[in-house]
Amino acid sequence: MHPILLQLGSLSIRSYGVAMAVAFLVGILCARRRAAAAGLHPDLIIDLSFFVIVASVAGARGAYVLARWDWFGAHPSQILRIWDGGLALYGGVVLGIVTGLLFFRKRGVDVWQGADVVAPSLALGVAIGRIGCFFNGCCHGRPCELPWAVTFPPGSYADHVFHGAAVHPTQLYAALAALVFFFVLILVDRRKPFDGFLLWLFVILLTVYRFLIDPVRHYESLSFVIRTDGFSLTNNQAAGVAIVIVAVAFMFHVSHRSRDRQ
Repeated sequence: MHPILLQLGSLSIRSYGVAMAVAFLVGILCARRRAAAAGLHPDLIIDLSFFVIVASVAGARGAYVLARWDWFGAHPSQILRIWDGGLALYGGVVLGIVTGLLFFRKRGVDVWQGADVVAPSLALGVAIGRIGCFFNGCCHGRPCELPWAVTFPPGSYADHVFHGAAVHPTQLYAALAALVFFFVLILVDRRKPFDGFLLWLFVILLTVYRFLIDPVRHYESLSFVIRTDGFSLTNNQAAGVAIVIVAVAFMFHVSHRSRDRQ
């Protein structure tokens, strides 16, 4: 775990912030190449990235803060300290996607064509961002005895919660899953049935993965909708169910619209 990559006097260069910056940069480069191949001007992605970055960070931080408002309400000076971690993935994904779709519509670009151009970049961004979570020591899993279990050092979030126990490296699970999603989207792109398919496929893959992996990930007690001895449901799982329903509905809508145009 290396939460601070470099210390320059009083300035701390944090691994989480560096990972997020790399995630956005790699995503932009990938989207620019795909935009050119799709007949769109690559510079469109540069304009898009500004709005999506702001919206994604704001949405992710906003969702995280709202879920923990009892604490943040009493410590408002901590709300903007995103370099210490504390971003809710779904908040960033949802607001980032909405912002991107509105941007394409405003620029007169086919909304769903543009969405499919950037969809693989979303997967890459999640993969790199989760590596940042691993170095930061946040978003860790529950204790386990698997060969690849990770023991985080004293002072880390995991050590504070589980006191030296080896835990699931759920950050790396997420990074690997998102990387697989990236290659799936690239392969499906060659035979996608309609524009917009890649975006909603990514959303469904991500939310299904999160639903399945949540039982081995550590969550604070306030992150559960239901928690009993025999059953638990996290906020993310509940949100994931709603997101999948919306994604499937949009897939049907976009599919029918595509057929009507033919």
